Amino acid sequence: MSVPQARQRQRQAQQQRQQQQQQQQQLNDNDQERIRTWLSTVYADDVLRIVQHFGDCPSATDVRVLDVDANGVTVAWKSKEEEKQEMQFAFRQPSGAGSVLQEISDLASDASKALGLTETPQIAKDIETLNARTLVNFAFVLPSLTVMVAIVFGVSMVGYLALVEDIHPWLEFTRSVVSQGTWYFILVVTAAIHALEALLTFVVCQLIKTFQPRQMNTKMQIQWTAGSALFGIFCLHRFITKLRRQFELADSMKGPSLASAYGASGHAKTN
Repeated sequence: MSVPQARQRQRQAQQQRQQQQQQQQQLNDNDQERIRTWLSTVYADDVLRIVQHFGDCPSATDVRVLDVDANGVTVAWKSKEEEKQEMQFAFRQPSGAGSVLQEISDLASDASKALGLTETPQIAKDIETLNARTLVNFAFVLPSLTVMVAIVFGVSMVGYLALVEDIHPWLEFTRSVVSQGTWYFILVVTAAIHALEALLTFVVCQLIKTFQPRQMNTKMQIQWTAGSALFGIFCLHRFITKLRRQFELADSMKGPSLASAYGASGHAKTN
């Protein structure tokens, strides 16, 4: 394949990826209508906070959402100064249907803090309730104390038999069963397995942190990686269990949109 052809194929692949990203970020008509209705009714007070702070209009009243898309939300309102005003409040990054409400929740929360309001916005409460049902808590959990002591003792013993030539007389019998070279091989293989488990854990944590930053942070990533390096499968198993649970919850959702997880009233549905 010639260089121009290779570059053309690379450009085509890049364009396809961009088109896929744009499609994922688009809101369908149903999502737009439902979110617009909720924001103008159930979450009108939260939108009012956004207008009062980010729209620099403390006297704003009678807010109404005109449009919402992947880039932002357009709101109209009345105030003492003017009969009618409108403005688009842009999202920090283009959002798909699953994160539009989260972006609006963040705006409402930031506005509430700036306005000195202590009550959490209703949209933030509802999303927190939804996340509790659909997002797994990836907080680090240590293996049991018995397991940790057993692993540390076992690895220390293997290291001692592999690296020390003049071992304690009580352990001399082990040399008649397993040679020092074999113990060294076992130590290297064990270290390699733990290193691979730690690398796998680090990569998966990085993916979670990239696509779901609310579920994974750097501290948790370091904890899970170090735990897998030290305690191997006993720590990795806990992490994989949480990961499988997250996939199960994701599969149980009826569609990719966050809107599908809400009832007609706009509040998160409960089981």
